[in-house]
Amino acid sequence: MEWSVWEPLYNAIVQDLGYDRSADLRAAERLSELTRDRSVPGFDTIVEIIGERASIAGPAPSLEADIDRATDGDTLIAAGSATGRLMGIGMVPDVIVTDLDGDLETELEAMKKGALAFIHAHGDNIERIEDVVPRIDLPFVPTVQCRPFRNVYNFGGFTDGDRAFFMAKHFEAKEVRFLGWDLDRPSPKRGRDPSLKERKLRWAKRLLQPHI
Repeated sequence: MEWSVWEPLYNAIVQDLGYDRSADLRAAERLSELTRDRSVPGFDTIVEIIGERASIAGPAPSLEADIDRATDGDTLIAAGSATGRLMGIGMVPDVIVTDLDGDLETELEAMKKGALAFIHAHGDNIERIEDVVPRIDLPFVPTVQCRPFRNVYNFGGFTDGDRAFFMAKHFEAKEVRFLGWDLDRPSPKRGRDPSLKERKLRWAKRLLQPHI
């Protein structure tokens, strides 16, 4: 998704959820600074990793039951805390999409075992970005939800799951299936407001509706 298409959607989300655009920009600038001297995989490399068919794993309770729906040759993309779930059943995703608010050590382990990470900065995770990114010595793709610039990218999307979808389509996946997704009933996280998560998932559903 191009920025010209994403920007009005982003503006509507920020207004609806009461987020601070300037905080998103600060997070983006900090991620850009921390990755300034890093190698980022190129477009053709990522296209090859994503392939023509991708299965995006979400953290719904049905994930373990749904995983058999992935077909041979699918690229397995883990969105957010689905990484830990997959690793828990012995499956290393090919790609992880994360804003670093899940099981961090499991995500780092997945990267060490070959998963390409798309690491996202937004106004609520600046401290996590500053703590974690310097510890990562493998190539990853830095993403943001504000206007992209220099070495940080925006492929569209808001939550880990819908960002994973728009990323896969940007890198030319022709078929995308969803495993372990429930956009109507969010998976609870300790210390998080479930009503806010529900509102976020409503946006994810709205963003994805024209495409699925």
